[in-house]
Amino acid sequence: MTTLGAATEARVCAAFADTALLTAEAACALLGIDTKSLRALTNDGVIRAVRRGGGGHRAYTEGDIRAFLTESAAPVRDPRPRSNHTAQAVVPFSQRKARTGTADRR
Repeated sequence: MTTLGAATEARVCAAFADTALLTAEAACALLGIDTKSLRALTNDGVIRAVRRGGGGHRAYTEGDIRAFLTESAAPVRDPRPRSNHTAQAVVPFSQRKARTGTADRR
């Protein structure tokens, strides 16, 4: 198991000193990312969140923060959806001259 560095360990301990759950804003401050990035990481399943309250606000546990910091790799995303353009064969440059029938004369 990978451990956190001394500075990061101190920050995590301080963040969870008097609470069991961090708000999204507090988690962003701890991780050094913005709320949009945290939301994307949560939606992609890279970091786990729990829902709290009637409004469904996201909150983060110490275990989930530690798991993200020590075990997560860069998020693996699905490849971008392909467009509906028709596939064209790739033709090497040397064959392009022969295909068009014109030779480059200098």
